[in-house]
Amino acid sequence: SSPRAQRKECVHRGKSLPRRVPLSDLLSICLAASTPTALTYDSRACDQLIIFTMASIASNAISLFTSTSNFGVLARTLFLGGLSSFSINVVGVKLPVPTAYEELAIVIALLVIEFTVQSHAQIAGPAKKAPKVGKQLTVPTVKAVAAAVRRTAEASRGDGAQAELAARMQAAAKAGDLLAAEAMMRRMLSSDSPPSVVSYGMLTSAFAKAGDIEGAERWLRALKKADVGTPNTICMNIVINACAKQGDVRRAEYWLRQMPELGVQADAMSYNAVLDACARAGEVARAESWLRTMREAGQRPTVVSYSSMLHACAMASDSGQAEAWLATMMEESRSDPLLKPNTICYNAVIHACSKAGDVERAAHWISAMAAEGVRPTVNSYSTIIDRLAKAGDIAGAEAWLGRMAKAGVEADVVSYNMILCKYCKAEDIDRAVALFQQMLSRGVQPNTVCYNLMINAHARAGDAAGAMRRLREMRGAGVAVDRISFNTAMKAFVRSGDLRGAEALLQEMWSSSVKPDVYSYNVILSACVRAKECRRAEQWFNSMREDGLEADATTYGAMIEVHAQAGDLRRAEGWLNRMEEAGAQTNSHAYGALVQAICKLGDVPRVERLVGKMEAQGVEVGSGTYNALISACAKKGDIERAERWLLRMAERGAQADVASFSAVVHACAKASDLPRAEAWVARMEEAGTEANVVTYNSVINACARCGDAARAEHWLDRMLARGVSPGVYTYNSLINACTKAGDLDRAERYLTSMMSQGVQPDDVSYSTVIHACGLRREPLRAER
Repeated sequence: SSPRAQRKECVHRGKSLPRRVPLSDLLSICLAASTPTALTYDSRACDQLIIFTMASIASNAISLFTSTSNFGVLARTLFLGGLSSFSINVVGVKLPVPTAYEELAIVIALLVIEFTVQSHAQIAGPAKKAPKVGKQLTVPTVKAVAAAVRRTAEASRGDGAQAELAARMQAAAKAGDLLAAEAMMRRMLSSDSPPSVVSYGMLTSAFAKAGDIEGAERWLRALKKADVGTPNTICMNIVINACAKQGDVRRAEYWLRQMPELGVQADAMSYNAVLDACARAGEVARAESWLRTMREAGQRPTVVSYSSMLHACAMASDSGQAEAWLATMMEESRSDPLLKPNTICYNAVIHACSKAGDVERAAHWISAMAAEGVRPTVNSYSTIIDRLAKAGDIAGAEAWLGRMAKAGVEADVVSYNMILCKYCKAEDIDRAVALFQQMLSRGVQPNTVCYNLMINAHARAGDAAGAMRRLREMRGAGVAVDRISFNTAMKAFVRSGDLRGAEALLQEMWSSSVKPDVYSYNVILSACVRAKECRRAEQWFNSMREDGLEADATTYGAMIEVHAQAGDLRRAEGWLNRMEEAGAQTNSHAYGALVQAICKLGDVPRVERLVGKMEAQGVEVGSGTYNALISACAKKGDIERAERWLLRMAERGAQADVASFSAVVHACAKASDLPRAEAWVARMEEAGTEANVVTYNSVINACARCGDAARAEHWLDRMLARGVSPGVYTYNSLINACTKAGDLDRAERYLTSMMSQGVQPDDVSYSTVIHACGLRREPLRAER
């Protein structure tokens, strides 16, 4: 029969036992039930056996104490005498009684009880002869009871194992061990008895709390398919809230709509969770729609509902809607005081106004909340400070910091960090230090972020000593020094070109039990690049690999650059190959350093191969790389090649700038092709790129090479008309053009003119004029 039927049989047979059973028979039942087969038993069967045993023990005890036999009288007298003596002693603590009275009272009490028992026995009549033990048990016999207990234990063994798995699964879920909890659940599913709805709910909630929405959804669907019950509202709310925290509005909405289908009643918290999801995503219209749905479902919105609505407006920078909803909330609070806006609501409106750039309205709401008896908090002011700081109005941000102090609201370290961050980016070290000192004077304890900002301010200014001083202060104040602290301080040594200082700081980082990361080593390698220390760079690269860190594109880029700067192009290309073999993401920086170095050598075919390789690998080729290649072609006087790469640059989507066009114009000048040079200047201006002094110098140089002094003078006038100031190279090209044209008077005039314009002639200027005098065979003029 089924386990349930066997348990019923055991209970039924237990009830059929007589009221009084000798203890020896009960012990026999217990011994029979304690066989190895019955070690795991059903709790109901065990409870019935315990109750039956205790009732029988009590019945035998009562029979003994009411017996009129000599043994019964003796046992009764001893027990009652001891009890009476104890009671009188307890009373004697508060009310002392003479010993004689105590003894007399005990004797009287025993006599009264004994006469009462004897009288009762006479009225009841003579006692019947007790039946024999063998005939006292009707059904079942002792062996039958033991057998029933065994059968119940065997049948309930499966239920006990399932209960144990459920308990272990719930313990793992509470501890956040999702893998173990899921493994226990799968073992339960593989057994004959299915898991309960509680087990499904516990596992679903555990996944949701851990932020694993996929896992939570998987077990919710499994619960629905198993059809063993419905999850409770709390479980569903946890899932919806997890979706909200991840900003997944669609999922949050889906599970709210699924609640009726699962037989779960949505409450205010369910709707609030969806509203929170809309708020995090800045979906104002969606949040408003759900607020209406909430009302239609008979759920009254709470302060949390409205604060989510206001938060959505703030995220969307919709200050108008935020103010409108706050007004609605204040109107409804007249009939329901529980809807009175709190600090969070007002701060959301202030945040919305601040994000919209309306600082005046934000200030208005700070005054309004104070007038309503709601005390502004540090968050009320910090939103305005953050907005002003990000907009570049650092003076305004500092002014609000002062207003906050006057209002009796103590600024926190986050408020100061907002302004410090802007001072650091502006590299205004003096104001950053002044604000830091003000923070200390007001009793605000700097945190790790604050000190890191100060270290960065010193590092950006190239003040390695100041960065180290802040690092020492940080450690002296007991503030945790993290990896960012050391990495930022090392950047200060890189900017100042102090490789030894950077290396010493990395050693200190190790001694402080702060493990360097790839960025730490990249900073050291940057210092090696500045110092052109190829050997040290390779040593640090090997140290990084020994620490178990994988080099990234920046690491390899630094190795390529340090060898390229040292002129060791073979090893630079070798590092580029190692980078590709390691599978690191190649970038334009890694190639750029090598391209620049090869361009300096004038090896144009080699550069073209590298650029072609970059294009084939999908590496973005920047304007700087193309310009270097065009310039290399120009220096060789190879106009066609320079023009081809300029056109290819445009085809690849790279923006041609003034340097690109000027390089082609220079190539034309080198080839003495004036019409071509002038044509490229025209195309340059058509493309919306303004010519600079380098461009004009190249065109005038082309004129000089062609001996066309008139065209050279035309380009000078055009140059001056565009507001471009000529330099010594411009005048030298003009003098050269005049010299080649045999116009010595004009050459001398330009030499005099350049001095009047504040341009100091150099040796080339004078040499060119002297050469012109020589061509005219005027030695006295040359001597002058």
